[in-house]
Amino acid sequence: MEIVELSLRSSNQLVNDIQDQTINHGLFFDYHVYSPDVFQSRAEDLKKRSFQRRELSTYLRDYTNRCLDHNEKTLENINRLEDPSSLVVIGGQQAGLLTGPLYTIHKIITIIKLAKEQEQKLGVPVIPVFWVAGEDHDFAEINHIFIKKNKMAKKLAINENPLKKQSVSEQPLNKHKTIEWIEQVFEAFGETDYSNQLIGTMKVCVESSKTYVEFFEKLILKLFGDTGLVLINSGDPDLKLLEKSCFRAIVDRNEEIYQAVQSQQIEMREHQYNPIIEMGDQSANFFFHHNGERFLFERRGNDAYHISEIGLTYSKAELIDLIETSPEKFSNNVVTRPLMQEYLFPTLAFIAGPGEVTYWAELKKVFSLFEMKMPPVLPRIQMTFLERAIERNIDETGIRIEEVLDEGVESAIERFLQKETPIDMDPLIEKAKLNIAEIHSSLVEAALEIDPSLKPVLKKNGEFIQDHLEFFSKTVDKRKRQKHDVMLSKFQAIELELLPSLHPQERIWNIYYYLNKFGPEFVGELLNLSYSFNGKHKIVKI
Repeated sequence: MEIVELSLRSSNQLVNDIQDQTINHGLFFDYHVYSPDVFQSRAEDLKKRSFQRRELSTYLRDYTNRCLDHNEKTLENINRLEDPSSLVVIGGQQAGLLTGPLYTIHKIITIIKLAKEQEQKLGVPVIPVFWVAGEDHDFAEINHIFIKKNKMAKKLAINENPLKKQSVSEQPLNKHKTIEWIEQVFEAFGETDYSNQLIGTMKVCVESSKTYVEFFEKLILKLFGDTGLVLINSGDPDLKLLEKSCFRAIVDRNEEIYQAVQSQQIEMREHQYNPIIEMGDQSANFFFHHNGERFLFERRGNDAYHISEIGLTYSKAELIDLIETSPEKFSNNVVTRPLMQEYLFPTLAFIAGPGEVTYWAELKKVFSLFEMKMPPVLPRIQMTFLERAIERNIDETGIRIEEVLDEGVESAIERFLQKETPIDMDPLIEKAKLNIAEIHSSLVEAALEIDPSLKPVLKKNGEFIQDHLEFFSKTVDKRKRQKHDVMLSKFQAIELELLPSLHPQERIWNIYYYLNKFGPEFVGELLNLSYSFNGKHKIVKI
């Protein structure tokens, strides 16, 4: 494996401006993430705060032993959290099937590599932590992966449809359906020397998992367990005991939180950035779990909270009491989750996807409201895997990989066909359409002198003639493409691999396709590569 770096523009202008260092960081962030002393500065600031280190370590040890098969390296890192100088690099994602899209793997690699680098530089324990968004209830977002079928990316979902808005961490894993689905996935991947081993490992993880979140976590630790990666499931009820005081503060200052986000969003729009957090006018920005479902609270006046779907209302005092007695009934949304994360962990850096960079920038005033600094928000490493066969296709077609990643291959195909075709038929056909339309118009004009009622049928006749010319054009184009089918298939293979369905590879393909093709050590080989945290896109040649 080797890495080649590319300077690609993001579709997110905020990310581009951070990369170009043209943004006014002080308006949106507390740290300049590409400053050479950013992590030293952050480490010094964290010395001024206190954390529930012993309680958090005790909880994480119990969860790891109870749900994650007693991973020794992870337990060692959990113990190191009790060190008052220890820090964490953290990021998170939903619990996708078979670990979800590649960007989840890219984010974990960023977390692990940055933690290792900063531990060496700062001389203190820096622990990699992955926040599993187990509270999320949209199962349709995580119930599938994409496979290659008929030279296209096709979604393959598990046949499981929850009837309730139930948190994924509470949704029982259907073991029979999951194993059937895994076998379908690997049949689509194609059998290799590694398939049976991978399927066997997955079946063991399925049989030992109670929920889809546990299945996700076990697979993650199979891939990254040797690194000491610490997993925290935000949906675990026992974690809520450590979150009570933060939930109380969220309820107590709820309208101020809303106003702080709204004010920051106005600031962003004034600087031509587009906020992505959507809040209703009365949004309370936290959820309540009731009868196995999850509902978003809204404020009612100054002292009441309401869930319209089920007609449930609590006063602020009642909610504060309920947090004390039943904290497991509460969970965060996109606004309050970062607050909770910062409350629990001494965060040296938060590793963010492009969208997360934006919504964290929307929370600057919320962190200030709670007299906390937002941690450095570092965009995760973005990478694209480039297989040798695809690299050969790129060499043979002459297309630039930057063009593929920016817009796909269609423009390059058109250039190739124009170069290889002796006559450009398009202008000839367009000229013919105009000439024939003019001739037909004069004929129609004469015919209407004979009988004006012919107008509708003659109009149809004109359209029919134009349709035939369009058919002529498409027939020539089809034959032109057939003549160069071998070369065009190379262009299409490039796009399917690198920009499937015109989406980044990392948003479509799954890591197990590569594990099945290149072996179970594939992730370890990725971790052994050297990465620069410079915002540039990494092409990983495999």
